[in-house]
Amino acid sequence: MSDARESPVQPLLLMCLWLWGKTDLHGLSRQRGGPAWNSLLAHCLDTAAACGELIDHYLSAPVQTRLADAFGAGHLATARRVLMLLAALHDMPGKAIASFQMLFAVPRTRDAELAEAGRLWAQAAARAGLPLNAQPGDARPHAHVTARYLPALLGCTCPRCQNTDGRNPHDLPLHDIAAVLGGHHGDIPNNTTIRAAGLRLDPLWHALHRALVTELARLLDVDLQRLPGLISLERPCIPVLFAGLVVHSDWIASNENLFTYRTPDTAGTDTSAWWQASQQQAAAAITTLRLHRWNPRPMTWAEQMPSTPRPRPTQQAIIDHPPTDQSLVVIEDTTGGGKTETAQYLTHHLARTCGYHGSYTALPLRAAGDQIADRTAAYLATVLGDRELAHLALVHGNAFAHGTTSHLALTDSVITMAANITCDDHKVHHNAPAVILDHWYLARTRGLLSCFGVGTIDQIILAAQHGKHWFLRLYALAGKTVVIDEAHAYDLYQQRLLAAAIAWLADAGASIVVLSATLPAPIRNDLVNAWRRGHNSNPENTPPTGPITIVDSNGHCRTHTPARSRRTRYRTRIKLLPDPGPHELAHHLLSRHPHGITTVIRNSVTRAEDLHCALRDIARHYGWKPEEIQLLHSRYQERHRSHHQHHIETRLGPHPDPELRTEHPNPQRPHRLLLIGTQVLEQSLDYDTDHLYTDLAPLDLLLQRRGRQWRHPINRPHLRHGTPLTHVLWTPRPDGLPQLLPPTPHAVYDPYILAATWHALTDRAPTHAPLTLNHPHHTQLLLDTVYADHPPAGDQPIHQLLAELHPHWIRRLQEEATQAGHRALWPYDDEGNPTTVAKLASSPLDDTFARSRLGTPSTDLIALYQHEDGRLTWQPTDPEPADLTPHHPIRHTEPHRRQRLEIHRNTIPAPAHWFTGRTPLPDPTTWTIPNAGTLMDRPVLLLRPDGQPVDPRLECLSYHLDTGLSLR
Repeated sequence: MSDARESPVQPLLLMCLWLWGKTDLHGLSRQRGGPAWNSLLAHCLDTAAACGELIDHYLSAPVQTRLADAFGAGHLATARRVLMLLAALHDMPGKAIASFQMLFAVPRTRDAELAEAGRLWAQAAARAGLPLNAQPGDARPHAHVTARYLPALLGCTCPRCQNTDGRNPHDLPLHDIAAVLGGHHGDIPNNTTIRAAGLRLDPLWHALHRALVTELARLLDVDLQRLPGLISLERPCIPVLFAGLVVHSDWIASNENLFTYRTPDTAGTDTSAWWQASQQQAAAAITTLRLHRWNPRPMTWAEQMPSTPRPRPTQQAIIDHPPTDQSLVVIEDTTGGGKTETAQYLTHHLARTCGYHGSYTALPLRAAGDQIADRTAAYLATVLGDRELAHLALVHGNAFAHGTTSHLALTDSVITMAANITCDDHKVHHNAPAVILDHWYLARTRGLLSCFGVGTIDQIILAAQHGKHWFLRLYALAGKTVVIDEAHAYDLYQQRLLAAAIAWLADAGASIVVLSATLPAPIRNDLVNAWRRGHNSNPENTPPTGPITIVDSNGHCRTHTPARSRRTRYRTRIKLLPDPGPHELAHHLLSRHPHGITTVIRNSVTRAEDLHCALRDIARHYGWKPEEIQLLHSRYQERHRSHHQHHIETRLGPHPDPELRTEHPNPQRPHRLLLIGTQVLEQSLDYDTDHLYTDLAPLDLLLQRRGRQWRHPINRPHLRHGTPLTHVLWTPRPDGLPQLLPPTPHAVYDPYILAATWHALTDRAPTHAPLTLNHPHHTQLLLDTVYADHPPAGDQPIHQLLAELHPHWIRRLQEEATQAGHRALWPYDDEGNPTTVAKLASSPLDDTFARSRLGTPSTDLIALYQHEDGRLTWQPTDPEPADLTPHHPIRHTEPHRRQRLEIHRNTIPAPAHWFTGRTPLPDPTTWTIPNAGTLMDRPVLLLRPDGQPVDPRLECLSYHLDTGLSLR
């Protein structure tokens, strides 16, 4: 009960204090001796306080400016108060109705203590006067009820809010705001859904709603009379940013580890004291979650990059001509040219210039993200100021399995990042910067909210299409410098959705850095046009030609060409070599390359497996040891794939000591090694090779692959001044043209592009000599030829083949463009009109769903090993049984985390086509085991210790640490 020092509380407000907003489902509040439920007003205040702290400390300067214009007539302090009030109202009045409140009185829980608390609450609430005359379980979601009734509470006088006939008011700002608040569970409701949320409310409930809004406005110092006139949603990014801010605030405020529950009988009735407690806990929460904007100190290139203190030509060009404000920066440079370091330098520069809170680096594959995460962690440890801490999140489905995440989040000690991740068993040193990760970010969708992140491009592609919490992704990215690596590696479907996301981020104030070794002109133009569309501008200006393109917030473009390097790292010879088949190729490789590192990149796992098997069969005949031949592809358990990648990078990457990398080769580099794999070898690892063989692939990927011969030239002093040779393997037809697989949905690459690549290379190669590429200009001419709008004209057989294949290529592009067009959300339409909240709302008639990639996704199998005594273990040599007990993620936090880690480490992706066709594998939903526990409804590949399946239906499969999952 309140004491004498509390201010008097009006009867209606006292009744409001008994409305509950959260219940202690996980028992955390009761473990601390707190109440079993949290007052709705307390949760509203917690959300408001979290919102205020995010505005002050997390939001980037451009986002602050946009929100200030939209909610405060240009004044950030005013907008802050308005946004805090609106965020506080996200659950109101939706939860302040009888049917929702009765859910606690008649709880559906096995927690007897919580059920008893609900019964006692109902008695106390009834005594306080709450009209609880309803049955629980009303079908109307509380968020939609909020969207229906909130506009009237904020002062809307439209016909709907006044219950009179009149025009549909869904386009009015207060209704748009209410709709966005109604989407705080992930989907913005449409007008039909909102209308269906109407209720017959007791007049007392309306009075309670007004009392709650009035009290919140008083505590937050908001003039409700002025509120409608302060809201302007002209900029399309505003609803997106607002929706993300509300969800972010709500999620933080809902964390029982960061906020304590308050009820009238435990915290009194002094609402001002409640508000003060909310502000104190919110400030502590922002510090705990490291949600403070990056405030980097001035640093030179050498200070940021101590292992490579002398910038390369492209890096020097960026240093000399940096962007001066929000920008799109496109950097085209060969593999090994230091693009990653250039992007890191730009994130530091743009954080200082534009006030971003951090960065997100997106890559095409999970494995590539894993490798970049380690490098990002090391960079952050270098540039963080004294006593600073930062969170780095690895954002993809199997992030748990990666060593960085394991070190950052799955230990109790603070992790200090240096060149490698090391564990400090003591508390963090006072002057030691650190990179850590709170467990909070490991939940779905939260990783992007971390100030710093590395992950897949999927997160950006999903941000521009309807899907659960799609707007939260845009909000999280809007405050960052977003780095898009390997920009050439995405199909047209992904490129179109990526372009839509870039347009949104441009409107929201983010900067974009695009990296590629080989960027076709159409892709470069699409990126620049998307950026300009996001700014609703299309100035007459120089077309983007690279290799460095900078486009400012007005759409004006400038290009820079780095000074020519004395080194010949751009010079490469390319030789087309007829593929003799795996056995003959094995003899060729073992006999022709007895020294050095030889890499063979194949277009499919099956081709890589066949060559690896042929090599192992005859290796001893040529004096090779089995351990000198290594296979790498995607079908390994995550733990084994990570092990193999680390092994390759340790031996074939740069010197382990960053201070020696530019002057000394890696001392662990073997005398010789044959490395066979798929595209994983192209995009995911930091290594270099002496000799390179690759299957015929699209030209941009071939050019990317040949960069592996120039990545760390210091490792190959004997070839330092030579010109490496890239062998392109192709299968000839009897007429001398390339043998190409027919176009199918499962084809890795389209046959037209392969034929066009073959033609471009053969047409320019001198007779009886390799084609020599001396400069990026040469590669750009080749790319423009391959990706031209029309096939090259001529009367040769190759021209006829290209003409036959081209229509299918065009149909494929049209299908991808159509699929992207059905899903893509744009900030402005083709005529430059801003999109509306109604268009951002989810439609019940829309049968499309968010997808980051076309095609049927792979199936994740969980490997387990069964021993003769019946034990199930995670690995064949584990002495302890695998823990399959279902652990509650909150109540049994540590066992749950460790179990998830083991599951992710034992995950193997199986291609979708294994389960279709003439001889498909059994439906993976039938791959079950007795007493599956936490693996119930998950496909389990039960193996014997020798790697053979226990299930006789799966006898065609086998798994081995060295070769991965194979289908015979």
